Amino acid sequence: MSIFVEFHALRSFPPSNLNRDDLGSPKTAVFGGVRRLRVSSQCLKRTWRMSETFRGDFAEEELGVRTARLPEQVLNTLGTALSNEARAGLQSLLGSLGKKAASKREEGDEDTERPDEAETPATGGDETRTAHLLFLSRQEIDAVGDFAREHAEALAALGKKKVDAKATDALRKRLEEFLVTRTSRNAVDVGLFGRFVTSDEFDTIDGALQVAHGLGTQKVEVEYDYFTAVDDLGEGPGAGHLGETEFASSVLYLYACCDLSQLEKNLGRRTSGSREPDAEAQDLARKGLSAVARAMAEATPKGKKTGTAPYTPAEYVEVVVRRGAPLSFANAFIKPVAAREHDGDVTAASIARLIGHRNRIESAYGRDRDVVARFVLCLRDVEGAVATGHQVNTLAELTAQLSAALQGEEAGV
Repeated sequence: MSIFVEFHALRSFPPSNLNRDDLGSPKTAVFGGVRRLRVSSQCLKRTWRMSETFRGDFAEEELGVRTARLPEQVLNTLGTALSNEARAGLQSLLGSLGKKAASKREEGDEDTERPDEAETPATGGDETRTAHLLFLSRQEIDAVGDFAREHAEALAALGKKKVDAKATDALRKRLEEFLVTRTSRNAVDVGLFGRFVTSDEFDTIDGALQVAHGLGTQKVEVEYDYFTAVDDLGEGPGAGHLGETEFASSVLYLYACCDLSQLEKNLGRRTSGSREPDAEAQDLARKGLSAVARAMAEATPKGKKTGTAPYTPAEYVEVVVRRGAPLSFANAFIKPVAAREHDGDVTAASIARLIGHRNRIESAYGRDRDVVARFVLCLRDVEGAVATGHQVNTLAELTAQLSAALQGEEAGV
């Protein structure tokens, strides 16, 4: 039976603009017929994986890089090791990654995808970019450089020709085979968050970690701040600049879940056509999930940070190791938490609401029997918030116990 690791957190943010829409307003969503503050899952994932809270646990080679600048990075690393013709050939080769086979496009195959925005580099055809962003391990980036050194003659031949679709496709196939033999493991964040690619050179990785949008537990009121900036060298009354910005505050329910076996597979040793989980993958998976728990509790989106400094950590964190299927408790807040609940303490009211809903759902569906381990860090005095045997007093204690529980599951305990 599958093992899932669930992460639940409640974080109260003061007036801020953590995640803006295209007009600069705080992102919101209607839930339960009421508008709530929202932080997108994409924002949360980038915030977590780029935070020192997450990255501090890993060596640089264990972390991935998401970029369209692979050709530029490889060429800078190689320096003068390649001739001008080979550099041009490498740019042409890497610039084709993420596109349909060049020979098929040239032949006008009926099944060939027509060029569209997704296939066009953001630079408008600059071959120092790949067709789209690639999420790569350091090992994969280094392997591309090794490929260029070992295939310099073939790259030079490609660089001398104006367009040779068949030669490009043949070299791409050699690159694919080279990467299979020279890249043994994924980066931990690639294993967690996954990657989708439209080329065969890099394998598609199904993300093991699923992240929900951060959702306000209460009704939100977006407010406007009219501000002025004074010209230090100006004379007389008046402002040098006038403007307005928007902000909001709310308690956010954050939720994510991870398929443990999928994560271990993603981080496993690469073989032809698959990846095999092993002890090293299991160890990296435990470190990765502990880092996720810390990042969810502490890492803060950077939107408007200089004007709001919204660095408030979570006051409730619950991590559940569960067999079967994961559970979200977002429906605890279909009815928004009211300001009058718990004597005006919206965070405490949100904790009580979450706990009550969780207990009812688990009892009604028998899902309490699926729980392998549960760890709860609660910094508010809420009656019944933490059942006996589940309380931890620090985030460090929570992550240590989570790692031990996962190790027990991996060992079949």
